[in-house]
Amino acid sequence: MPQQKIASPNKTIQARKRSKKQIRNAEAATKDLIAVAEVVFAENGLSAAKVDDIAEQAGLNKKMIYHYFGSKEALYIAVLENAYHGIRQMEEELSLSEFDPVAAISQFIEATWKYFVEHPHFLALINQENLMKARYLQKSSLVKKETGQLYRTIERILKKGADEGIFRKNVDVVQLNHSIAGLGFYYLNNRFTNTVIYGYDHMAPNALEERKQLILEMVLGYLKAK
Repeated sequence: MPQQKIASPNKTIQARKRSKKQIRNAEAATKDLIAVAEVVFAENGLSAAKVDDIAEQAGLNKKMIYHYFGSKEALYIAVLENAYHGIRQMEEELSLSEFDPVAAISQFIEATWKYFVEHPHFLALINQENLMKARYLQKSSLVKKETGQLYRTIERILKKGADEGIFRKNVDVVQLNHSIAGLGFYYLNNRFTNTVIYGYDHMAPNALEERKQLILEMVLGYLKAK
């Protein structure tokens, strides 16, 4: 009976190191691809975005895109998920449940506004996906799951505020979020046309601060118990 060969400890360790390095390299490559693809998709749209451009800007062979994601559409979905995950992660890091209701909602409004201002590609992706009637977002379950967690947190804050007599009762958390996001999204999404129409720079620091304060006053004024 032939004697079974046993791998030496050194070779086993080296194999594990190579495996971990390959995993790290793959994670870094996919992260770079998603970051570059976000810019390309946001600026050009899905149909006009070219895999060659994404690969070149990421410093990778375009075959790697198909290796990691399978198709341009799958890469686009990964970009969408990453974009929504970014804002959900920001919201989670706020630890809103640790604050009193007014402070929690105020921080949520300010952080949402700041995120919109600092991530114009996020707004562009949302706008383009809406033009496609959420065709690709429908294929992701991750975005719905993470958004649900946010809504449950806001619901608890609103209930606490209502129980303490600070907020009005029976506030619809989805409608509230639509209003907070909409008051910021419209202003920023239409910043170019409205700058021409109204004759002032909508992205000037004082204009952004004025808009933020208006959103705060409008939302908190609505929430205030009568």
